[in-house]
Amino acid sequence: SSGINAEWPLRPGDNETRCKAINSLLKANRIELKTQGSTLIYGLKRTAAPGSSTKDLSQEERVVHKLIEDAGNKGIWVKEIRTRSNLQLTQLNKVLKTLESKKVIKSVKLVNDNKKKVYMLYDVQPDSSLTGGAWYSDSDFESEFVDILSRQTLRFLQQQRSHADVEHEDPLLARRQMLCDVKQVKNFISQLGISKVELSPEEVYQILDALVYDGTVSKTDILAPDGSSVTCYYALKFPPLTSGLTHIPCNVCPVIKNCSIGGVVSPLSCKYMKEWLEF
Repeated sequence: SSGINAEWPLRPGDNETRCKAINSLLKANRIELKTQGSTLIYGLKRTAAPGSSTKDLSQEERVVHKLIEDAGNKGIWVKEIRTRSNLQLTQLNKVLKTLESKKVIKSVKLVNDNKKKVYMLYDVQPDSSLTGGAWYSDSDFESEFVDILSRQTLRFLQQQRSHADVEHEDPLLARRQMLCDVKQVKNFISQLGISKVELSPEEVYQILDALVYDGTVSKTDILAPDGSSVTCYYALKFPPLTSGLTHIPCNVCPVIKNCSIGGVVSPLSCKYMKEWLEF
């Protein structure tokens, strides 16, 4: 079929069930999210079933498979596979090509250098340090996706503030009610059903902190019942009219800790920083 939109008819009260079903199918890679005009469309994703058995592999293929399996979600370089397997490069390339065609393994390009790649098992989710996490797709920064999440998160915090202002005349009580922690925001984003992967708490923090830098949201630490400190966020009543800091790529860069002048990752050679400055 051509897909169904996010508003297909359900019995009253089934909205939460629908959201859970959509998120479950997205995470399992069974459906994909598309746009048709301004409407979100969910369609069946037809992919070949990955190879789950190694019984039909040759001896060389099993050796390579084992090395890649042991590497986990960090992957392994071709050079390391060659050294540890004692296979000639031409023979190794043939083995890798065969395993990829059988969907037993896959290659993953590095977000900080898309000319380099590592290998891992086909059904393994790559570590975010390799791919950039939710903010990158095929080594490309998903600025539109980040922008949508930022706007939806801000809308959620603004709604929380509006409800609190209406329900409480006491400003202290209103402020307490409008505060949202990362878990609450994460649940809201999950219910939207617009992310193919589940965002980590760190990624949600990046979205929220970007809004803080933009001047539309503020944050504060409060004491939890167990005595620990919890960071909460709330929408500002009179945010500034304009600011471009929300969209600076550094806010959601997964390798910013490794960024320095003259380093492998550098603001001088960062194509995303260049595009942001030119925009």
